[in-house]
Amino acid sequence: MAQQPWQYFPAGSAAGKTDAKPEIWSKPADWQKAIDNHKAATAKLKQVALTGDLAAIKAQFGATQQTCKACHKDFRKD
Repeated sequence: MAQQPWQYFPAGSAAGKTDAKPEIWSKPADWQKAIDNHKAATAKLKQVALTGDLAAIKAQFGATQQTCKACHKDFRKD
């Protein structure tokens, strides 16, 4: 699912009702970096989950969650 949300923000989709900040479209490099950070964190979470080490899974889950929060802080109107 970490691969899916990005498809809903193509260039030119800023018009209309959205909870997205205009920075998604005005700062595409920053937006892409946030996407890449989230994808990397979720990929690492998948790898850590395969170990079965609950402490490591919890730690990586927290790190992954932080990428969500960071992106929402910078790119979502609240």
